[in-house]
Amino acid sequence: MAALLRRFDHLLNRPRWSALGLGAIAACAFQPLALWPLGLAAMALFIALLWRVVRRRDAAMLGWLFGLGHFTLGNAWIATAFTYQAKMPGWLGWLAVVGLAIYLAVYPALASLGAWLLGRSSRLALIFAIAASWIVAEWLRGWVFTGFPWNPFGVVLLGPFDSPGLARLLPWLGTYALSGLAILLAGALW
Repeated sequence: MAALLRRFDHLLNRPRWSALGLGAIAACAFQPLALWPLGLAAMALFIALLWRVVRRRDAAMLGWLFGLGHFTLGNAWIATAFTYQAKMPGWLGWLAVVGLAIYLAVYPALASLGAWLLGRSSRLALIFAIAASWIVAEWLRGWVFTGFPWNPFGVVLLGPFDSPGLARLLPWLGTYALSGLAILLAGALW
């Protein structure tokens, strides 16, 4: 176990690559893979990365890279949709996916920056700050420029189709609060 923790510590020493990879790993929590524990673990490690940041610019960059990895893999279905267009080249679909991910990654960057500014005094403060900032960022992502609310982080708590998981809370909490709850659970893992 100690060797495994040292490996993660080594990965966290390369924060930019780690943030990008953790974002992609977090996307594996969504359908069709539905590996929801990976989403919580990736977010927990991302919070650990954010805790080590000393400059606000780095906090925003790590959030942007996490979002880039997350939205590139999580929105890969868009590239497949392009292949069904008669006169559209397939590579254009991947260009659209990456272009969209570059834009959508701004929201995790804002959440990370906000969390770092509000919560750098203690680990507990950072956990609550990232949960609150993520809720605001997802709400903005669903609203600004007509919005793109696809894949809110709270979806990792829904579980498989035959077992609703924490989806039972969804009617009372709503999508954004469920994302905050998912991040609080990831923070508890950290």
